Amino acid sequence: MKIFKFRNILPELPNILVRRRLKFEFERIPFEVKCLPPKKIHNFFLAGLNQFFLPPRPLGYPVIAQVEPANFCNLSCPLCLTTSETAARPAGLLSFDRFKDFIDDVGDYLLLIVLWNWGEPFLNPDLFKMISYAKSKNIVVHSSTNGHVKFDEATAGRLVDTGLDSLVFGIDGTTQETYGQYRKGGNLESVLENVKTVVKTKKRKGSRIPRLTLRFVVMQHNEKELPLAHRLAEELGVDFFAVKTVDMPPALGKSLDSYFAPGNQTYQRYDYEEGSFRRKNKPFTCMRPWKRITLDALGEIIPCEYDYKNVHSFGSLESGKSALSIWKGTQAGEFRKKFNKGNNDFYLCKNCTYKDRVAEDCTLAIVRLKEG
Repeated sequence: MKIFKFRNILPELPNILVRRRLKFEFERIPFEVKCLPPKKIHNFFLAGLNQFFLPPRPLGYPVIAQVEPANFCNLSCPLCLTTSETAARPAGLLSFDRFKDFIDDVGDYLLLIVLWNWGEPFLNPDLFKMISYAKSKNIVVHSSTNGHVKFDEATAGRLVDTGLDSLVFGIDGTTQETYGQYRKGGNLESVLENVKTVVKTKKRKGSRIPRLTLRFVVMQHNEKELPLAHRLAEELGVDFFAVKTVDMPPALGKSLDSYFAPGNQTYQRYDYEEGSFRRKNKPFTCMRPWKRITLDALGEIIPCEYDYKNVHSFGSLESGKSALSIWKGTQAGEFRKKFNKGNNDFYLCKNCTYKDRVAEDCTLAIVRLKEG
């Protein structure tokens, strides 16, 4: 959860300072930023010092942005906190103008923008414009989809032309029966056709991007299909196959682990007390409020994606203030003063599914299926 680890960054110093390139991983997917301007390099190292001092007003600016294009979905997955499943927030779409203002303010410092949160990003009609604009600022752009927005050849062509670096398709089953148990309202065959169309369009255009990942979230009902999912990813011609642990927010129920946690301990997110599904406590350090800026679909700057009720909002872009002034403002500072490395009484921290994990990353493994 740190911004960077010195043992990892030291060997990369010649690349960063001389060649102005930075290699990093997000959810175990490898990325590289090229032609880094001095401002981004300086901010990267300055922001890294926050993990030692934890100041209420951070040094430097955020290096990652998480942006929610839409906070509702066209599926009804039982463990999701979208407005489709909770009444915590009104449904909303982030406008392109608001996104543009956000990028104009933050973009000179960002290395990566993650275009998703609690909702299906591709339900926002301005998403392609958002991707293209972020790419114009030399930012790595990573997004995700449930695959239920139609990708015909024209749409897939527009997607490739945006310059999107990476796109994840969530496919948690290899048969409709298994897939539909979690992706409620979804049709597996439609998703597979969309993946095939994007793969074919990339080939037609001679493009390596977006690199495509088939992500399989391992749960109790689907773990038997994991080998078949790996084979399916190879047959589809995607770039990566990812295996991820299941996210089980306690806010949605107290006995979720007994229903959803896989039987194979290798794929469990937590260690459990013997004979039960009570999670064992593990050391945890959270740097979210210092390294990342999170913008939701309603224009609120929030501490992290788990503030899905906006209870601890740092402020709204509707106030006329800039994103960075809000992120470094009084409300954000007061929040950080009370923030105990993630072990807090705040509702979002109590319900945080990143705590007590066995593995450092929720993505357990990623298999590269294609070179490039």
